Amino acid sequence: MRRLHKDHAPGQAPAGRAKPPTSLSRRFAIAAAILTAAAVLLISIVSFWLIDRQREQANALLQQREVAFHATTVGTNLAALTTRLAEVANSPILANALVDSAGKETYLRPYLHGLRQINGIPLQLMFTDFEGVAIADNGTASFSADDVAWLRARIDSGDERAALRDGPQGEELIGVNLLRYSRTRTPEGALVYKVRMADLKPVQWAAFRHLGAGGRSREIDAAVPLPASLGHLRLVLHEDERRLAAPMVVPGPQYLAILAITALLALVVFLLASRLAHGLTRDLRRLEAFSGSLGDSDGSSGNGGGGQRAPLAGSSEVVSLAGAINRMLDRLYEQHARLEAERGRFLQLSNNIPQLVWMADPDGTITWFNQRWYEFTGAAPGTLAPPDWRRFHDPEILPQVAQRWKEALASGRMAQMTFPLRGADGEYRSFFASVAPLRDAGGRIVQWFGTATDVSELERAESALRYSEARLQQGLVAARMAVWERDPVAGQVSFSANLHSVFGKHWHNIDELWTLIHPDEVAALRIVLDRALQDGGEYHVTPRIVRADDGSIAWIDIRGRLGPGADGRSTVIHAVAIDVTERKRAEEALRLADRRKDEFLAMLAHELRNPLAPIASAADMLRIAYAGEARIKQVSDIVARQVAHMRHLVDDLLDVSRVTRGLVTVARKPLDLRRVLNEAVEQSRPLVDARRHALSVENAANTLMVDGDHTRLVQIATNLLTNAAKYTPEGGRIDVSLAGQDGQAVLRVRDNGSGIGPDLLPVVFDLFTQGSRTLDRAQGGLGLGLALVRKLVELHGGSVTAASPGPGQGSTFTVRLPLLPA
Repeated sequence: MRRLHKDHAPGQAPAGRAKPPTSLSRRFAIAAAILTAAAVLLISIVSFWLIDRQREQANALLQQREVAFHATTVGTNLAALTTRLAEVANSPILANALVDSAGKETYLRPYLHGLRQINGIPLQLMFTDFEGVAIADNGTASFSADDVAWLRARIDSGDERAALRDGPQGEELIGVNLLRYSRTRTPEGALVYKVRMADLKPVQWAAFRHLGAGGRSREIDAAVPLPASLGHLRLVLHEDERRLAAPMVVPGPQYLAILAITALLALVVFLLASRLAHGLTRDLRRLEAFSGSLGDSDGSSGNGGGGQRAPLAGSSEVVSLAGAINRMLDRLYEQHARLEAERGRFLQLSNNIPQLVWMADPDGTITWFNQRWYEFTGAAPGTLAPPDWRRFHDPEILPQVAQRWKEALASGRMAQMTFPLRGADGEYRSFFASVAPLRDAGGRIVQWFGTATDVSELERAESALRYSEARLQQGLVAARMAVWERDPVAGQVSFSANLHSVFGKHWHNIDELWTLIHPDEVAALRIVLDRALQDGGEYHVTPRIVRADDGSIAWIDIRGRLGPGADGRSTVIHAVAIDVTERKRAEEALRLADRRKDEFLAMLAHELRNPLAPIASAADMLRIAYAGEARIKQVSDIVARQVAHMRHLVDDLLDVSRVTRGLVTVARKPLDLRRVLNEAVEQSRPLVDARRHALSVENAANTLMVDGDHTRLVQIATNLLTNAAKYTPEGGRIDVSLAGQDGQAVLRVRDNGSGIGPDLLPVVFDLFTQGSRTLDRAQGGLGLGLALVRKLVELHGGSVTAASPGPGQGSTFTVRLPLLPA
């Protein structure tokens, strides 16, 4: 329905008898037509002049922005150039090349040859030593003697500022990155580069000059946004505006066409206005024709008078009459619009709710289904006959549904039931249906309104919940677990049905539970529960109880926390109790076995140590007494080496047994960990050299003071170095570093050896744990070194961790010890 407007024509004469238009009106209309045509022409001319001025200003602005964009492009390329060369200068490849001349052909030259262009800009690059002597270049370098002299002056002065110099192919930008390292104060090398300024030009006619230098009147300048390292150059890009394209050309033909159209419009306006006076006499005929059409049309429909309006034009009488007609039509249209809006809202609501909706006549004939019905059943909208709803019901249930529908029609009351409906996929889903009558003011039924809600998911959820509850009860019984919920204010408690399997009886209040708690556990348990109630948090206790059925002692693991009750307002305690008696007994047995194992190891180490001294003495006597016998000397040396090896193993066994039994104390005093690392490296050096490993030590630059036992700390570092040397194939690499980090001293030992598998990594610090060995047991040992490291580190209040990507990929051991306050 079209929107209706209640407007009236202004300037009409008072109500009275209609008067025909006079000649004055005709002259006024002609004069207005002439003025309108003249105004159209004048506005067109002024508009053309303003548009042309804006075109010129737009061209100038676009050219200025184009030059600024070119300058930004140059600045971006220079920033990328300096950033990339700074990264190259800091590369470890150049640092290694300064001390490894043999690697120039292997890795340095290919590395530099990959830098012939940056962002498409040709680059000349040369790597030199601290005297400016070339070591390698990128294959395109061409540096003159003057360039080399400039480079040496920069190296001597330590100045890294770039410069603009005249070259054989025009002006060039030459710069240098000095290579400085912590071991020296002066540069140890240089990375010098050169770029032709012509290669930086974004267009051929562009040129560069220094900021502040005068330019020509027809040139456009833009400062180049240089990176900080080149800011002193103060470059300006300038371009001849005559070489720049003018994006907006003079639209001469279009202007001529617009002028022609304007003239034509002015002529049409004049002709129409001149005939206006003649048309004023037709207003009454138009109003009469309009009134006749209202009599022949249906004023309540949108296709008839519902969209018509009487024209408010002509004499005052015509306008007054048309206004009265329009006011009457407004009221009719408003009523019709409200009815249509209500109908639209009802249809929108019915089609958007998730339920299936239908309406029926008073006799039960279904006349309408909503969109959800058609989407669910798959039927095309508007194709169902009144009885067709029956074919979507289950044939076995349909008679019950039809009977219930008849009863509702007969009683005139609301009815509800649940039945299955077949969907578009052929599957039946359960629906809860409700149908109610709509009555008029007299109480007569004028329509039935019904809805059906899909409850199949709800039914499945209820079935799954019942099944889950049954399984939960089975699981609680199998796991010897019970749960309960207690209101600490009201004292009410509800518990699972299997409570007797854990406590030996069912109890109905918390006081009954306290009677089962072992007397020695009651006081501590009450403290924990009271604290949890005060803090509103969780608690975890494992008290002993005396079972109510047989009087035996049982350990119960109880975990509880405060949370909302079923009503969402009260606070209750949710608790879970698990019978862990068997686990406790097993833990006690394990602790006893572990203690006996430690005692056995201590006794075994002492018994093994006793015969080692006489064996070593006998080997020395044989070597001295038969110094001239090569065979006896060889045998005695073997015995001596094996005795030393046995003594080392026995000492490790003794250390581990003492530590695990708490018999070892550390004599702590403030000491510098750097001295500890140096001594450990000295002790491990023979084994590292024997296996031809490359050992890299990065000691801390500053003092790292800790409170510890010097001997035990040296033992920790030595064991880690020995472990790395043993499990790294000959010719491997071991990196050791010591540094301070977040109030801790961090010692890292990294190797590229056999690595640690994911199955071994969690237990690598346990006793008698070793990685994979070769068939000849070349690594040896009992797997005590790392276990001893962890024990000693923990005695110093620190931690040790192991990491490895996997077998064959090396491993890293990290020790962290707290630093003394400065």
